[in-house]
Amino acid sequence: MAKNFKDYDRVFAFGCSCTNYFWPTWADIIGTQSNEYYNYGRSGAGNLYISNSIVEANIRHKITSNDLVLVMWSTIAREDRYIKTDWLTPGNIYTQDTFNKEFVYKFADNRFYLMRDLGFIAMANEYLKNLNCDFKTFTMSPLVETQIKSGDVFIDDWHSDITTFYKDVIDNLGPALNLTLFKTGLWPQTPIKGWGGQGQTADYHPTPAMYLDFIKKVFTDFEVNEDMEKFANEYNEKVLQSKTLDDTRAYWPEKRIQRL
Repeated sequence: MAKNFKDYDRVFAFGCSCTNYFWPTWADIIGTQSNEYYNYGRSGAGNLYISNSIVEANIRHKITSNDLVLVMWSTIAREDRYIKTDWLTPGNIYTQDTFNKEFVYKFADNRFYLMRDLGFIAMANEYLKNLNCDFKTFTMSPLVETQIKSGDVFIDDWHSDITTFYKDVIDNLGPALNLTLFKTGLWPQTPIKGWGGQGQTADYHPTPAMYLDFIKKVFTDFEVNEDMEKFANEYNEKVLQSKTLDDTRAYWPEKRIQRL
């Protein structure tokens, strides 16, 4: 018999923009089934932010065996910072515009990022096991396939000694969102322009209908009911009708949990 998301007292979700965005994600669709739902995701967040969020959420809410915890780990090449009482999460260090080129050249190191994040994930897994809660983890994209952009050329730079050392952690990361939805691993292109019609001509985040498909494919032991289908399809239409990101605020206001 399939599990029911409603059987849990609370649902907690952690991740980056693929978890908390300008329209409903996979986490929000699942969250409709719970009386208490906490989405700790944040656009641009890296795995330092995500692992810290898990600890803070437990201290705040005292996660129990009656709760469901869902974690979508982000890509590794991200620099999270806490500055003047707020988190700074600019996203991919190689494409962001918060840290200058001198910082990236001097301090960005994929070997470090890989070791750092696999360590975070290993500790988070043990932490969640000790809470005795049900938890499920995924990745935004394969953790060890993150690419570095150098000019117009993408260069893979992976260290087999690290991936071998952390083999058990990597093997248990869970399915990757992009590969689950798209065999090529490429992200979708929804024709939505950026804020004020600037900055982008298409958005690369999955739509609510795509996130619903992801849930069906990875939560095979859970029931996806009509309410979830209706919610995802209703918001999918709204997303497809949006011309810019500004339009999304009319039906999906910013929802960010207050952190320390």
